[in-house]
Amino acid sequence: MELIELNQQYVTIRGKISNLNSLHSELLKWSKEQGYTRNLKSYIVETYHPMEGREEEVRIFLPIEENHR
Repeated sequence: MELIELNQQYVTIRGKISNLNSLHSELLKWSKEQGYTRNLKSYIVETYHPMEGREEEVRIFLPIEENHR
């Protein structure tokens, strides 16, 4: 495992791993509606969370520009 420290602002969403594509789409749509601009020079971060007796969850962190309206 590697540790990467990021100094970045993010918008985030969490849901079932089977919904990964729709979660990305939903987060992109929501962030645009809220006036956020995606930072294309920073990493998108995904963390995965095993859920006992349930489907694994994923949390997506989408980097945004700091100049939010």
